[in-house]
Amino acid sequence: MLSIITDTILFFACLVVLAASIYLSIKLRFVQLRFIPNLLKTFVLSLTGKHEKTSHTIAPHRALFTAMSTTLGISTIVGPAIAIRLGGPGALVGFLLTSFFGGAAVFTEVQLAVKHRRTLLDGKIMGGPMEYLSKLISPAMAKWYALGCLALMTVWSGAQANQLAAVLDSPFLGDFRISTTTSGILLTLFTLVVLMGGIKTIGAISARLVPTMFLLYITSCLWILAMNSDQLANAFLEIFKSFLYPREFVTGSLIGGIVSSLRWGIFKGVQCCEAGIGTQTIPHSMAQTTNAEEQATLAMLATYSAGLVAFLSGLVALVTGYWKDPTISLGVNIMIASFEHYLSFAGVAIVMTCTFLFGIGTILGNAYNGGQCFNFLTDFKYQRHYLLGLAVMIFVSAVAEPKLVWTLIDIVLALMSLPHILSLVKAVRANQLAKA
Repeated sequence: MLSIITDTILFFACLVVLAASIYLSIKLRFVQLRFIPNLLKTFVLSLTGKHEKTSHTIAPHRALFTAMSTTLGISTIVGPAIAIRLGGPGALVGFLLTSFFGGAAVFTEVQLAVKHRRTLLDGKIMGGPMEYLSKLISPAMAKWYALGCLALMTVWSGAQANQLAAVLDSPFLGDFRISTTTSGILLTLFTLVVLMGGIKTIGAISARLVPTMFLLYITSCLWILAMNSDQLANAFLEIFKSFLYPREFVTGSLIGGIVSSLRWGIFKGVQCCEAGIGTQTIPHSMAQTTNAEEQATLAMLATYSAGLVAFLSGLVALVTGYWKDPTISLGVNIMIASFEHYLSFAGVAIVMTCTFLFGIGTILGNAYNGGQCFNFLTDFKYQRHYLLGLAVMIFVSAVAEPKLVWTLIDIVLALMSLPHILSLVKAVRANQLAKA
């Protein structure tokens, strides 16, 4: 019964998020396409330019990489394989829709976040959806979002720890396996040490992790797809057929078609890209910039990058065919089997390494975002209590049952994303953005 209720809530949330993102795209005259030249220009200028050294802000591109560290998580690798197994190959259409139309949602929320952020007396910056929701909608809505985001980021960090612990304890590692208990302890200590360094430390680590893991994984996927170039046409045909027509899968149930594709593809796509959720805006609020539109333009790169990684992961699963194998457990093992088949042990090492780096980056980014929500609710008091709660969640999740952790994420994400995405629509209708 709980599963039916959860699926109903998620499907409804998916449709609302997609519809709102389409509306924002039309209202902003498809800013996600028009501003691509500006996006590239802003990114290059931030990489090559000199930035003032301050205690509480980071360079625009480091804010981007910190946001990308949460979007490029384990779910970006695993999510497409799960969506395809449960919703059919047509689920990849959901990822494409989310990535494309989600660009307008990210542009909207980041511009609002930079525009309405606050600088406190001690120089600290308070930004994110809490600030613009408080000013544009109501303080009550801001507190609701902060509570939901705090819960989501804490549980999401735990979920990444859960997946990382499972990967490090995988039989593929042989004698190098690490127990989930040991992984939980190490991940907890590492996260706490980095968080104590603040946004500067997180930004510096993200600036090194994100480009490395992105290029390594993308290159590997493209190599496998090149080795299977003769299968690409069939893969795209399968995506199209699955999206339009239901079919029977290895589970023996009749699933697939538009409803199933949207339910699994869009929701997993929202998890990957975080478009419309508002969590990307928190690190972007810390950027050294006075131009909200430029930072919002740059932010769309994170959405496109996550969408690209997810789509290539899905294509790899399709052309290799391992998504159909009922003997392979649902999740990262589908990708490990696909990479191992074409790259031998190096393929296993690549998936393991990328999963590890993606997971570490997401834990740090989510933990920081959750901390900012906690600070908003407590006015920067009791931060030790947050760190203690986060430490317990990471450790417990590392050794917990995965299904329980992900079910909590699904419910909280739906309840938090709906009022937020509708608030974005209201802000755009009220002409709260700069003329894009």
